[in-house]
Amino acid sequence: MADELFLARYRGLPCEICGETHVMYQNRRTRSMGHHLAEKKLHRVHRYNPENIVVLCATHHGQHCRVISPHSDDTVAVAAFYEWLRIHKPVQWEWLKQHGRDVWGSEWTYKQKYLELGGSITGDLKKDQKPSNHAEAIRITEQSKGETK
Repeated sequence: MADELFLARYRGLPCEICGETHVMYQNRRTRSMGHHLAEKKLHRVHRYNPENIVVLCATHHGQHCRVISPHSDDTVAVAAFYEWLRIHKPVQWEWLKQHGRDVWGSEWTYKQKYLELGGSITGDLKKDQKPSNHAEAIRITEQSKGETK
């Protein structure tokens, strides 16, 4: 839930490579999204760090792109993405070089991040805690994304 709330601020913004906000991907119209430069699973410490995000359309984010994509099956397209990053986003390129080896990070919990990102949780017992008004929190985050990027 915290990931969804964090990434909502990037959905529908122009792809930083091509400028598209929506593309047809797997037979459906898909909005652009935030891509984690340092993989969120391995680099938990930077999972919710805006410096770790670039906005990509589904084409440039997808594994089937053969031109430029960090997730492509084609190693040339992956190399092209990092070369694009080095040239067009030098601050984030330097950030990635500096922080790309930072791993895990246990100084926060998903509950803490969800609350920091504007979500709310109801319930007193851990097993009964549930996000409240999650869809509304996503909507508010998406509407305010121009103010946070």
